[in-house]
Parts: sequence; C-alpha cells; structure tokens
Amino acid sequence: MSFYVYAFICLPTSSLLVLPKGMKQEVELIGSENLAAVAEADISIEAIQETDEQLLEAVLTHDRVVREIFEQTSLLPLRFGNAFTTVENIINHLQEYEKKYLVNLAKLAEKVEYTMNFSPISNPGNFEVGDARGKAYLLAKKQRFKQQQAFQIEQRQQWENICQSILQEYPESLCRSTTEGDVKQVHLLTDRQAKVLIIEQLVTWQANCSTWQITLSEPLPPYHFV
Repeated sequence: MSFYVYAFICLPTSSLLVLPKGMKQEVELIGSENLAAVAEADISIEAIQETDEQLLEAVLTHDRVVREIFEQTSLLPLRFGNAFTTVENIINHLQEYEKKYLVNLAKLAEKVEYTMNFSPISNPGNFEVGDARGKAYLLAKKQRFKQQQAFQIEQRQQWENICQSILQEYPESLCRSTTEGDVKQVHLLTDRQAKVLIIEQLVTWQANCSTWQITLSEPLPPYHFV
C-alpha cells in the first residue's frame, strides 16, 4: 500500500479540520509529535498516470484538496506526485525535517500567494507596407521594423520596472518567465486579508504597464514559497 501526500500541517491546529475526499476516498492525517501529512492511502502514482484523462483528474484533485485544507489552516503544499510506501516512512520524514517544516509553517502562517500573469500586448502601430513599391516599400518596411524594435524595448523596460517596483513593496515576490510563449508571472506572498490592497495596487501597476495585460489570481496556497 502506498500513501499519496498532499501537504504538511501543524498538528495542534488540525483537530477541527474538515478533511475532504481525495482521488478515491477521504484523506487522512498521518502525524508525528508536531506535524502531520495530509495523505490518502492506496494511491499508485503509476496508475493515476496511465491515461491523460486520469492524470488531469488527479492533478485537479490534488489542487482541490490542498485548497480546501488551506482554507482552514496554514500548510506546506506539496507539488503533484509525492508518495510514500509506508506510514513509517511518512513519520520518519516528518521527524527528520520537523525543524525546517515548523520554521516554514511559522513564516507562512496566515499568508497567501497571488499570481499575476503578464501577457504581452501586440504592437499597435499602424505602419503598413500596403501596395508600396521600390524605395517607398523599403522605407515602409524600415519604419515598421524600427517601430517594432522601439515597442519591444519599451515592453522589456516596463517589465523590468514593474518587477523592481513590486519587489520594493513585496520583497519576497518572485518574477519569472513561463513556458507559455512570452507570458511572465509575478508571485506575491502577502497576508490573507490583503486582497483589497492588491486590487487597488493592480490599477497602478497596469497603468505603468501599458504594453502588458495583467490578470490577478484568487488567493492561492503558497506553492512558490515553500
């Protein structure tokens, strides 16, 4: 029997938790003295990856379980795909990393993560080559190329400036590129009650990033700060 693990939490705060259903059955808490793993018994990593449909369902279930627990207490969310072969292995792991996990849980207490996606806006310039011929055609292409270059330079500068500005206000933020084209992301770590402030700041950030479209996520477990 293997045990799929979703997250780690502090044991003293876990007695009133409502434990959600996992991939097959209700999850359980497997604990040592101060920590517990949110786990589900008899889940095979290999089995849940047999088809794309099963894998997608498992990933969505993982995210749902972590979020439902996170709504009730602070936690250390694990990435998808962590499993232990025995209860003893889980307990040994918790005991080995107890100090580290307790420090991280204390740091992340009452904290949430917000993800901002920055999608690049296409160059709105109106230089058209059209039916131009000869020198007029070459000049139009040159003008369009210069305009595109200037727009891309401005876009890069706006991204660098907004990252600096956000890092000044949220020093623990993470700015990064994604694997999805030219989309970039900023991950903010902030208090659970800070959503109104974030939304207000988003207006200013968007005004300073006219070449990017910014979208804000819902409050998320602090995946990028564990």
